[in-house]
Amino acid sequence: MIGDVVETKQCQLKDPMDLFHSGQVVKICAPMVRYSKLAFRTLVRKYSCDLCYTPMIVAADFVRSAKARDSEFTTNKVGDHPLIVQFAAKEAQVLCDAARIVCPFADGIDLNCGCPQRWAMAEGYGACLINKPEVVQDMVRHVRNQIDNPRFSVSIKIR
Repeated sequence: MIGDVVETKQCQLKDPMDLFHSGQVVKICAPMVRYSKLAFRTLVRKYSCDLCYTPMIVAADFVRSAKARDSEFTTNKVGDHPLIVQFAAKEAQVLCDAARIVCPFADGIDLNCGCPQRWAMAEGYGACLINKPEVVQDMVRHVRNQIDNPRFSVSIKIR
C-alpha cells in the first residue's frame, strides 16, 4: 500500500497551501480516473508538476477493506509530495476514518462533490452532494476536528 514508508506516527508532510503563496505558477495534476496512480504521478512530477491528486477512492470501501487500500492507494516517501488523496464519501465519520489512514502518507484529502457519473450519483457521492451543503460542511468539520495536524489540507472539488 505505502511503498517503503514505515512511519505512521503523525502527519508531518508539506502544506499544499504554501505552493499558492510562493508567487510562482502552480502546476497541478488533477485526479483522473485510472490514470492518477503512483506511476503516472511519478512521470508528471519529472516534468515539474507541483501538486498531484490520486484518483477518486470510495472512502467506505477504503476504510472497510485492506485489499481496497492496497489496490487503490500507493505512494512513496521520496518524491510523491505534495499529494492529495481524493475521496468519494457521504458520511462524516467514514471520511474521517479514511483521512486518518492516509494522513501519515499524504498532505491532504479532497472530497469529490463534482463527479457526475450515474453510479456515484446513485450512491450519494460526487455531484449529488452539491445539493447537500450541510452534509459537506459536516464532513469537512469532522475531518478538521479529528485530524491533529493543522497543515493537513481538506478541500472540496466542485464543478
